[in-house]
Amino acid sequence: MKRLWMLTILIIILSGCGGSAAPSGGQCNKDLCIKIEVAEPIRWGEPIGVTVTVTAERDVSNLQVSLTSYPPVFLEDHQGRWIEEGIRSDVNLVANRPLVTVYKVHLPSEGTFELRAGAYAPNLPYVSDSVRIYLNGGKGDVHYSGTAIPVTLWPLPVYTVTPGPSPTPLPTSTPIPTLPPTPPHFRSPLATPTQPPYPFTSPISTPTSAAYP
Repeated sequence: MKRLWMLTILIIILSGCGGSAAPSGGQCNKDLCIKIEVAEPIRWGEPIGVTVTVTAERDVSNLQVSLTSYPPVFLEDHQGRWIEEGIRSDVNLVANRPLVTVYKVHLPSEGTFELRAGAYAPNLPYVSDSVRIYLNGGKGDVHYSGTAIPVTLWPLPVYTVTPGPSPTPLPTSTPIPTLPPTPPHFRSPLATPTQPPYPFTSPISTPTSAAYP
């Protein structure tokens, strides 16, 4: 039950961040409204004019107005520098007097880019409005918040798979004939020498000494 209650609170908070649609376009959250507009036509290589309009039903001090993008684009700040981090400025808003700010945007490549303008004050909730730019073929289309970007589904390429050559079968090996077991070789026993009886007579005759006269 506790988790369900926390999830309900989170949904209420997220639904209030974006605000509700204003009758003249843009988004409102209680007394604060913001609207983003893109000048057309859009051509590749030319800067794009983006207008952000903020209004409130009462005076607002220290209002933070920001312009960001995804993916990053080049934004020209108030000093004429091109940056990618986004732009934020602090202003004082007068009741029922629109605050209009014009920015220059340069797209780095073709594709889809989302520009988001936001406003926040310490005593007011955050409100934002967004627009998407789809650049293709040197021309750009603008799609405001709540409108879907038409997507053209290109036919998928058909690939033809050519079967490869059949593998060559390996030659069948000839079985090795089984040889009869080789009988073991025995060494012939050596003849045992016969020792003559001792003493024995040498076959060599002993020379006879000559007699001295």
